[in-house]
Amino acid sequence: MTSATTPRHVITTSHQRFAHLQARGSSPTYERLALAVHDDERAITFLSTLPPGKTQPNLLFGVMRWHDVPVENPAAALAWLHQNHDSVRAALLARATQTNEAARCAVLLPALAQLTARTDGPLALMEIGASAGLCLLYDAWRYHYTRPDGTTHELGAPGSAVELHCSVDGPVPLPTAVPDIAWRAGLDLNPLDPHDDDVQRWLQCLVWPEHTDRADRLRAGLALAAQHPALVRRGDMTRDLAPLLVEARRQLDVAAGAGRGAVVVTHSAALVYADLDERRGVVETIAEHGAHCLGAEGVTVLPELHRQLPAGVEAGGRFVVSLDGVPVGWNAVSHGVGGEFAQEQTGVAQDAGVVRGAVGLVQKGSRGPGRGGVHE
Repeated sequence: MTSATTPRHVITTSHQRFAHLQARGSSPTYERLALAVHDDERAITFLSTLPPGKTQPNLLFGVMRWHDVPVENPAAALAWLHQNHDSVRAALLARATQTNEAARCAVLLPALAQLTARTDGPLALMEIGASAGLCLLYDAWRYHYTRPDGTTHELGAPGSAVELHCSVDGPVPLPTAVPDIAWRAGLDLNPLDPHDDDVQRWLQCLVWPEHTDRADRLRAGLALAAQHPALVRRGDMTRDLAPLLVEARRQLDVAAGAGRGAVVVTHSAALVYADLDERRGVVETIAEHGAHCLGAEGVTVLPELHRQLPAGVEAGGRFVVSLDGVPVGWNAVSHGVGGEFAQEQTGVAQDAGVVRGAVGLVQKGSRGPGRGGVHE
C-alpha cells in the first residue's frame, strides 16, 4: 500500500469545485455534503492521510452509500465518518469510481455515425476506461432525439429496455442508423463483470441520490450487458493500448476484408487520469495505428482542443467532444441530466447545433489508483 498522502488544499478545493461546478443544480444532496466535508477539519485531516485518487467526493460518497449512511443528512454522515475511519479507509483503498453510463453513447453517436458514413465498411470499436462495457453496446440501446420544433427522431434497437433521450437545438446531423460494429473491446484497469451482484450494487451506489432515472437505466443496462457482455481487457492505456489496436485491425480485416472499415477508440472523462504527456502519448498511439479517436473530456484536459473552442466557451465543469483532434461539440455536462451538446461546423458536423439532455457525461475527480481506467 502506498504511503503517499494528499495535500489538504487539494481535498478542500476538490470538494468545493465538486459542489459548485458538478452537484449544484443536479444533486442538492451532494452539494450540501461536499460543502460540509469542505468545512469539516476532522474530515479533511482524515482524507489527507489517503493517497491521491482516493479522496474524491464521488468515491467517498459512494462508500457512504454502500454502508447505508444517510447522505441527505451531512451532520449524520460526518458523524459516521468520524466513527468509522478504519472501515472507510479500507473501502476507499479497495474501491474505485467506475461509473458506467450508457447515455454517453447518445452524445457520441452523431459523430460516430458521421465517421462511419465516410468509411467503406464496419467499425472495430474500442473504449478506454470501459468499466462494465455499457458504452461498447451502442446497438443495444434505443435513441430518442427531440428537435426544437418538437418532432422526434428515433433509431436503435426496437423494444430495448434502455432508452436514451436527447433534445436537439439547431440542425445537428442526426444519424439514420447505429453503425455496424464488427468487433468491440474495452480497456480498463479493473474490468467489471455485469453479472456480479457486488459490482451491480457498487455501481448503483455511485449514482447520485436524486438521479433515479439514471439508476433505473443502469439497472436495465447491466441486465442487457450480462446477456451480451462486451470484451473488456485489463490494462493501462499508457502501456497496453497499442497491442489492442493491432488486434482490432486484425479482427476487422477478418470480418470486413483487408484495409476496409475503421478502427475507432472512444474515451469519456478517462484521459484526465493520466498526466499531460501521457494523454498526448495515448492520442499519438491511436493516430500511429491508423485509428480514429472520439472522446469527451473536460475542456482543459487536452489544451490543443481547448484552444480551438469558440470564444466565450467557459471551462467550468464542461466537456469538449472531439474527433481526431478537432472539437465537434462542447458544453456537455453532468451525468445525462440537464446537459447540452453543441456541434461545431467541422468535417463531422456540417451545421451548428446543440443537443441537450441525456448526454451522460460525468466530470471526474482526481486520478484513480492507476492510469488507464475510468474512475469517476
